[in-house]
Amino acid sequence: MSEPAGEFDRLRPHLVNLSNGRLGPGGLASTTPADVDAIFATHLPRFMHGRPGPVQVLFWAHGGLVDERTGLAAAARQVPWWLANGVYPVYFVWETGLLQVLAERIRRGAQRFGLFPALSLMRARSVTAVPARPTLLPRMLPWAQPELEETVDRFVEWLARRAGGPAVWADIKANAARAVDEADGAGDEGGAHYVARRLARFSHTHAGSVQLHAVGHSAGAVFQTGFLKAAFEEGVAAFESLALLDPSVTVDGFKRGVLPLLGNRIRTLSQFGLGRQRALDDVCEAFGVTFYNKSLLYLIHHVLEEEPDTPLVGLQENVAADPELAALFAAGQVAEAVWSPQLGGPADSRSDAREHAGIDSDRLTMESLARRITGREDIVGFP
Repeated sequence: MSEPAGEFDRLRPHLVNLSNGRLGPGGLASTTPADVDAIFATHLPRFMHGRPGPVQVLFWAHGGLVDERTGLAAAARQVPWWLANGVYPVYFVWETGLLQVLAERIRRGAQRFGLFPALSLMRARSVTAVPARPTLLPRMLPWAQPELEETVDRFVEWLARRAGGPAVWADIKANAARAVDEADGAGDEGGAHYVARRLARFSHTHAGSVQLHAVGHSAGAVFQTGFLKAAFEEGVAAFESLALLDPSVTVDGFKRGVLPLLGNRIRTLSQFGLGRQRALDDVCEAFGVTFYNKSLLYLIHHVLEEEPDTPLVGLQENVAADPELAALFAAGQVAEAVWSPQLGGPADSRSDAREHAGIDSDRLTMESLARRITGREDIVGFP
């Protein structure tokens, strides 16, 4: 965002910017408790005025590897589109941006072995065109590329664990948990917990006039699990829908935090993710360098969780291998999974996402999501 202050003024009615899980000054765009109060006391009621109810209200949480500037830019791009479709969005920007930390740790470790120059030759592909990634050895031996990339990935996984990658990932999840801390004796409270308290009060006052929805992308799924729990504990009756975009939440965490609420407090669940082949074709990059030749979810799955090879809800093969989750999504009653590519079928069940980081920019995914939230086929197209 070239002019963050001006953008923030426009976004203020739709933004909850957190720093270390708390509201307050700091960063490019601060959010105070008074700003949150204004959302529920002024901005949202103004949006609702004159509209036939119930009005759809959306709470969005980006992925855990997104820095503040990127989170604000995504909100600036998407908020006008949601408004054009009659949805009032509230974006949590929770200032993580730890992908660079992880990549830097891997880079430093690779340098000790004299291998970072080889890693740095593996550049990212275009999202629309998928040319071969230029690497040194495959230029001479094209048939060696798959084996070389797999060898590099095994080394990166080993290095990521040795270089403290699990601690980086644990800090992202701890940041999400801090956001829903209950107020202590001194009044210190997680910013998302404060939002949950104000939302509970608002939803009681406007019962029947609003329907609530939540979306979590990647680690945003972890964030939303905590936020919904806090909202329900504060007295919010139900969320009409929860959507997870390529979620990095573990299968165990999903079963503990989401599954018991489905069909009751969480009316429906939609999951949009990369199909297995798309996830294997994805890459992780930072500083313009590709350092891992698969989706970030594989790196989390294999080495970043406390236990290696921890199953994730966002990996298609992990869902298929779990009888309970496989049956849940196969039944299609309260939960549905859409694995990219899905180019045909119902208009609210399509996706052409090619990248973990970019699934929230995929037109088919976002338009499917909007149709589910609004309950309308006829929507304003995603820009």
